[in-house]
Amino acid sequence: MVFLFRDRSDINLFFLVLLSIVLHFHVWIHPPMVVANASDGLLAELILNYIKPLSPIALIIIFQVLILSQAIRLNMLLSKLKMFSQISYLPAFTYILLTALFPYWDVISSGLVANSLIIWILVKLFRLYDQSQPKTLEFNIGLIVGGSILLYEPIAILIPVVLFALTIIRPFRITEWLVLIMGIVLPFYFIFTFVYLTNNAAHFTQFLPKLDWKNPLVRPELNVIIALVVITIQFLVGVYFWQEQQSRFIIQVRKYWGVLLLMLVFTFFQPIIFSVQALYASAIVITPLACFISFGYTVPKRLLIPNILFWSAAAVIVYNHLG
Repeated sequence: MVFLFRDRSDINLFFLVLLSIVLHFHVWIHPPMVVANASDGLLAELILNYIKPLSPIALIIIFQVLILSQAIRLNMLLSKLKMFSQISYLPAFTYILLTALFPYWDVISSGLVANSLIIWILVKLFRLYDQSQPKTLEFNIGLIVGGSILLYEPIAILIPVVLFALTIIRPFRITEWLVLIMGIVLPFYFIFTFVYLTNNAAHFTQFLPKLDWKNPLVRPELNVIIALVVITIQFLVGVYFWQEQQSRFIIQVRKYWGVLLLMLVFTFFQPIIFSVQALYASAIVITPLACFISFGYTVPKRLLIPNILFWSAAAVIVYNHLG
């Protein structure tokens, strides 16, 4: 299975569609769950009001299109920036695999939809490296982050990510930080102005991110534990081969991987800090996680390790839905 995605042939787009259909086979038995918490932002309200009432076939199509579009967009970004020594469709393959592997990611949730925003932010961040006049782009990045927080509050975890990413990618300049911060704050300024002029200033706090520190893994079910163990093993294998490849990357690519590592660390703690949606909110970790796990499928010359990783994940997926 893995070898099909190791080249750059466009036929692999067709194979990605088949892969997603097969790995998410359960949606043809029971339509994908729609999970959202209205207190998490405007995105949840859109999902609850306009997606959840749809017919089962419409939910299946939305679910598949959402995952495939995100996987392909992420793959295009990594390939364009030459983040791997060999261009392939394995990052998209890994992304789709992860969405099917963990039960809390295998649903239509605000976190899964928000991954499209995460990838958009990454695209903008990585463009900063070769910008001679970066302030417009930095302001736009801040604006996207601020608007994304209004749509889905847990994305607030990316505020320190974009600030430190600016330091990683570009020389530190306080004016550039201020421009980025202004972009983040501006959507909230407009919201505050509106509620103030309509004599509802007290309601402004409902638009601010709400921290709720809890442990999301209280008495996890067996299938969740098994999935986490498999994901951890895949991640460790991916990080091992990622470190092996570091010396071959140019400085620019190393900076990009530094940003992804930073994003991975912060989004890992996101379900603890914003625990209202529990592990459903952890879906935003899929993007950086898939990037690192991809090395476990891309780098080994022999297919033994990649095939073991894939079939162990496939076994867990079958167990989750048929066990």
